[in-house]
Formats: sequence, structure tokens, C-alpha cells
Amino acid sequence: MDLYIDRDELIRALGRAQGIVERRPTTQALAHVLLVARGNSLDVSATDSALALVATYPARVEEPGELTVDASHFFQIARSLADPTVHLQSRPGNRLAIKCGSAEFQINGMAAEEFPPLPTKEERAVLTVRGGDLRRVIEETSFSISPDDTRYGLNGAHLEEMTTTDGATRVRLVTTDGSRLSLSEAAFEGTFGMGRSMLVPRKALGELRKLVESDNETWSVGFGERSASFSTPTMTLMVRLVDGEFPNYRQVLPGASRRTIRVPREAFTAAIKRVSIVASDRNHSVRFAFEPDQVVLSAENVDLGNARETVPAELDGEPLFTGFNVKYFQDILSATRSEIIQLELVDVLDPCIVRFPDRDDALFVVMPMRLD
Repeated sequence: MDLYIDRDELIRALGRAQGIVERRPTTQALAHVLLVARGNSLDVSATDSALALVATYPARVEEPGELTVDASHFFQIARSLADPTVHLQSRPGNRLAIKCGSAEFQINGMAAEEFPPLPTKEERAVLTVRGGDLRRVIEETSFSISPDDTRYGLNGAHLEEMTTTDGATRVRLVTTDGSRLSLSEAAFEGTFGMGRSMLVPRKALGELRKLVESDNETWSVGFGERSASFSTPTMTLMVRLVDGEFPNYRQVLPGASRRTIRVPREAFTAAIKRVSIVASDRNHSVRFAFEPDQVVLSAENVDLGNARETVPAELDGEPLFTGFNVKYFQDILSATRSEIIQLELVDVLDPCIVRFPDRDDALFVVMPMRLD
């Protein structure tokens, strides 16, 4: 293998691989990237056995070949290089020579045959979605996935097809950790072919979010029996889906609300941030008093003291006093961009639905907290 590649392209390639490779690998190969030089490009692959990324980068290939090297060390070296062009050359004993300006490195690698086999794309059906929409639905839902992998059914994102009232089809991503629920939708073209109930893993969504760089880039999403693939013309992320039964989330969506509160996003966000400073580190509980023309937020902490904040608001319905984990609202506000936040409630111990008056493609549910 002998090639020349732009330093920034090499850094981009190795940077994308960092989240895929295993940090504490069971085998050394899972900490490596596979380099394959051919034609006028360099393919860089990384896998943790459940997730695999294969991406192609332009390069001037003098001699084709393949080799695997440690992903983390190679990335550190690439980021330290100063000149714009990097020369990569394989050497006897599965070593990789790296030259850039006056800098020279030789790092130990392994034969390409020792790299774990990459999964094959088995696509029964393919849909396409805009990059901006794909990134949005991930950002608006991934924070609600349970971090506990033993909570089967809650440790991934549920993906399904739905039809709007005007007959348009959308792909819907739903997540929950049992205390909150997030739902976001995006338009797509093609065929939704995800058959049995499977979940997209949390790690896969996080890595996919990093890969979506352009709003207008088209992503293809394909489904196999127990896998999914997310692709652009130069990159494919292959995912082993989680076998789990997602709960019937429609049962937790309240019906008609008795109270609707509209608050300006900017003021609400700032007030929550200030009050949360005093909220308990254990449960982040904050009291919400919904009054005719304002929302009063208050928190008490035995060690720190108390805080109180008022936000102008419009209330349709009777006043209400209840409590929530304020971090759940912070996550929603951080992931969305609407100017007005609409809160819908039935009674004190009923869930709060969060919507946006200017959108019909996202919804959030936050369970209340009992206040002593």
C-alpha cells in the first residue's frame, strides 16, 4: 500500500472512527481501523461487532493494498501533523509508515485478514430522507433513551411509519426511559420496510448524528431482518438492531387537555436554567405554578437554599400547581428551536405534553413528580 492523502481528509476519516471502535476491546482488532487503498480512494472501516462504519476518501494511490492499525494512536498522529499532504506506505511486518513534511512515524499494525468481518448490507426496502430531517429527529429523541441496557424495550429507539391526517407518510422515531417520552417525525420517500419490532441502539443514533453534516444531503435507510444501514454515496453505517418490544407508547399520551400554557422559549429556558442551580442534585425537582398570566418556578435545597423565578405566560384553563424533574425540560429545550413552547396538562398528577404551535411533527411527554 502506497498513497498520498489530504491531512484534513485523513483526520476526518479517523475522527469518525473514534466513536465506533471499542475502548476496551475483547480483541485487539476491534481497536483498529481497516485501511484499503484502491483506485483513487482510501476506504477506512471501523467496527465494534454490532456497529460498523465504512467510508471512502479521495487519495492518490500509487500502489493498492490493505492494512489495519490502532485507531486512537493513528488519530493522535494525524492531528499532530502540520503539512497539508500525508504519505502512507505499508512496510514489512505489517507496519505503516507515515510521512508529512519533516515528521516521520512507523506504527505497528496487523494483516487485513485479522480485522473482524464487516456485516453485509441486506436491504429488503430502502427509504430516503434529508440530512437535516434525520439529524433533527435524532436530536429530539435520543436523550430519552434509557441508559440502562438491562431495561429491554427502553434501551433503543422505536422506528415506525405513520400517516398524517392529510395522507402524507412520515417516519417516526420514539424513545422513552419510563419517566419521559420523545417523539419526532420526518418526511421520506421510498418504502419503509422495517418488519418485526426492533430498536435502533443508542450508540448507533449518537454516531449517526455525528455523521450527518449537511442539511440537504440525502441519506438512504435500508432494513434487513435484524439490521439497518444508513448511507450516503461515500459512507455507510451498518447497525445491528436491538431485539426488544417497545412499550405501547400511545397509552401514555393523554387525551384532551384541560389546561394549555404557552410560554416564550427564551425566557422559559433562562428561568429554568437559573432555578435548576438550586434544585436537588438527586431528583432535580422544581415546583411549577401555572397562573393566568405567568408560570412561577421555585426550588428548595436543604444545603443551598431556595430560588424563585417568574415567566410571562398565557394560560387557558384553571390554575395548577405541580412538580417536574426540571432536567427533562432542559433536554427538550436544548434539542428544539421553536419560539413558543406549549404545555398541555389535565391535572396535578397527569403527564405534561410539550408541543410547538408552529409544528405538528414533534411531541414530548414529561411525567410529574409528587412534591412533599
